[in-house]
Amino acid sequence: MVIDAHCHMFTRRIVDHVSQKEEMVAQLCLDTEHAYRRLRPHSLEAAASVNGVDACFLLPTANVTDVQKENDRHYAMTIGSSRIKTLATLHPSMERLEDEIRRMLALGVPGFKFSSFTQRFDLESSAARQMLASIQTIGREYGKKLVAVFDTFIGADRHFGADPRHLTTPQKLDRLAEGFPEINIVGAHMGGLMADFRQLASRLRPRSNLFLDTANAAHTFSHSDFATLVQIHSTSHVLFGTDWPWFNYREEIPFVRNLCSAAGFGDDEIRMIMGGNAEILFFRGRS
Repeated sequence: MVIDAHCHMFTRRIVDHVSQKEEMVAQLCLDTEHAYRRLRPHSLEAAASVNGVDACFLLPTANVTDVQKENDRHYAMTIGSSRIKTLATLHPSMERLEDEIRRMLALGVPGFKFSSFTQRFDLESSAARQMLASIQTIGREYGKKLVAVFDTFIGADRHFGADPRHLTTPQKLDRLAEGFPEINIVGAHMGGLMADFRQLASRLRPRSNLFLDTANAAHTFSHSDFATLVQIHSTSHVLFGTDWPWFNYREEIPFVRNLCSAAGFGDDEIRMIMGGNAEILFFRGRS
């Protein structure tokens, strides 16, 4: 089983904007040239089918006024698809936040994605903590441990002019996992895209409810640092992710498998990273 836990269905405008940032594109190894061909659900569905990917999870985010619209747009992409799945998003300043949580759960959505630097909020603000408390409480009501995925692009202040207070740092991610034990928290990009490895390894501590995804990380960390992060958090807490449309399955699946194999992880451990952990987390509601 292969499950991609980290996909995006960007607009062309977003890809245009990212493509103009040549230094960042080079640092993150983004395939902006081919990304334009991957901006429709049928492209993702076809690539998943050809490469044996069983499920692909879309990760939407939105500003405070567009949450419901983006959730509806992403959910519509899953209708009639055997492989495309989605999370939803929320914003701490939105109205009727708890209604939107319940609406998404009724549609079978297993969790929520946040990009605090683009959504422009501090994860440790009272509004953000109340939002997470609502996710935790409502999940408890439904008998589910919901998922919350956090973007961790540490360079967003330099490349996008983001407010440094809005970055999801390893320290903040660690405090979130500690403070909300009834939410399964996923730190995208192995917990810190472009983060200082020593800080990431020491300040983001392994926890039963903390998971990391591999999206882009295998390209931005050294192979030894990537393997060390997997060892710290264990193979039962790492999810395969591509960061589609910036990367493709034909190259990423063997790349991540080979990295894990070279690091000494066994076949069963690699199978869990490539899909088993995500299957438990997203489909069974890991507790």
